[in-house]
Amino acid sequence: MIGKIRNYALVLMLLVFSFACKTKNDVEAFKEASYDLKSIEQIELNGIDLMKKKRPQDFSFSDAATLYTAFSQDALQAVSTIGLQVDLPEGSEDRTMTVTQLKWQLLVDDEHTLNGLVSEPVELRDGLNNITIRSPLSFATEAGSQPDLNKLLRLATLLNRDSANRPKVTLQIKPTIQTSVGPFELPTYINIKD
Repeated sequence: MIGKIRNYALVLMLLVFSFACKTKNDVEAFKEASYDLKSIEQIELNGIDLMKKKRPQDFSFSDAATLYTAFSQDALQAVSTIGLQVDLPEGSEDRTMTVTQLKWQLLVDDEHTLNGLVSEPVELRDGLNNITIRSPLSFATEAGSQPDLNKLLRLATLLNRDSANRPKVTLQIKPTIQTSVGPFELPTYINIKD
């Protein structure tokens, strides 16, 4: 009887060890992957299509009122559809990763400007991943300063500028990955190339 219990315990330990090794390999593959933002198909901010806004003057009074209300109530919500190219290291192409939560931040000319959190699960794989994400937005501010609505309007028009007139924009992500032993948040942000 004791021998059977010992055998079951040994088999169970081997299974846990094999899951842990697979999880470690999956996490390592996605940490070492390269990420490239291939396309932005949609960007809406509280229902306003930002892809149609090239200048602050393109915002109607109604748009400005909607954004001001959401901004003042700290209720800005973004919906975006992006094409994210994930290139996994050689030998890892068949792996997938379920991201249960995704922290992100936007840097403009290397200055931290916006934060967000995607809490809907997303599955990533090698190749092009078309993802629709919904996220609340908050502005990064220095201690004691208040975010400025004009900054939001200027930021909203950045993506429609041609590359010669666009400041340096960097998207960083910090995913929490579902593993066989539970969720695991990557310790550092990953830069997404544009």
